Amino acid sequence: MINVLKFLHTSDWQMGMKAVHTGTKAKEVREKRFETAQHIVELAHQEDVDFVVLAGDTFEDHNVDDLVVKRTVDILNQFAPIPVYVLPGNHDPWIPGGVWERDSWERIGPHVTLLTENEEYCHSDDVVLYPCPLTQKQSGLDPTAWIPRRDEGDTHIRIGIAHGSLDLFADDAKNFPIARDRADQCDLDYLALGHWHSFQQSGRAVYSGTMEPTSFRERDPGNVVLVGLKEARAQPQIETQKINALQWVEITPDIHTVEDVESLDAQIRDLGPLASVLLKISPILEECTDSDALQRLDTLQKEMQERAFYLEWAEPVCRTYIGEASAQLPDGILSQVDEALAAIEDERIPDGPGRQFADQDLEIVRTARNLLHRLAGGRSA
Repeated sequence: MINVLKFLHTSDWQMGMKAVHTGTKAKEVREKRFETAQHIVELAHQEDVDFVVLAGDTFEDHNVDDLVVKRTVDILNQFAPIPVYVLPGNHDPWIPGGVWERDSWERIGPHVTLLTENEEYCHSDDVVLYPCPLTQKQSGLDPTAWIPRRDEGDTHIRIGIAHGSLDLFADDAKNFPIARDRADQCDLDYLALGHWHSFQQSGRAVYSGTMEPTSFRERDPGNVVLVGLKEARAQPQIETQKINALQWVEITPDIHTVEDVESLDAQIRDLGPLASVLLKISPILEECTDSDALQRLDTLQKEMQERAFYLEWAEPVCRTYIGEASAQLPDGILSQVDEALAAIEDERIPDGPGRQFADQDLEIVRTARNLLHRLAGGRSA
């Protein structure tokens, strides 16, 4: 019997992502993913893990440059002799002619297993894996539905590996939906998930999140997960490790006076060195007539352009006087749309058709709501 099983769970490397939204910094953003993957290799050896799980979306898509595949293979080969289990996700599904059939992938070492079948894999006498590889980019079917329940007397540590959406969350919830109680239904000791870019845990079902953030909207990206299990049905010991090289920070400050600008400056300084920070600033000016504040804000913008790895400085936003404007919205479709937008702005999931827009950028949502109130005759700043 094993004393303590210890493995590393990661996902959504998305090697070869274009990162076009970062402009001239896109190449550097892509390069950082390779650096961070290298750090994951070092962490796995340092922690002396029994194996590594890569739960989907290793590559951005099947059209990535062959050099990307070769460099990724080189990194995966450095895990040796630690076994690595790689699951095809919705970005890189197991399909004929896909990235997994490239000659460059054939250079992968024997310690790496590409999980291409819905079948039980025996890692050892004590540990079995239940992979759920994807064979297409979109589906409304639960990829974990095939996992069998634990047989009576089975004392194996049972680990599921899947890529999809637990129905606890909103974003893309209809694409490869996964039953929220799958781990309990099948008596899995741990369900390693990919697809969500932020760390999320629901009981024994865990999203490691992406190793490097990909946008300002992600809540807690940049992690890998170290998992310890003493025996079957034992509570998994879960430890997140921050691994990201780049930090993505969005700030939406209310600006009235020079003191507000100084507070924004202090908030940015608290982030530490900005050479690895992608910064998005969206100032809100509510009838700000303080010329000194506006001038100081302009100076701060120029300073950040010099210091930050990447800066996106949005045009100043004028916030709607929602309390006064809402009373002027007539009952019916406009009011329903306003309620949905308000829910999203408050980072809640709206009911009805508006649910599909829950992952939209908050700046877009605020602009849409402002325009709605102006259209309805509401007062806006």
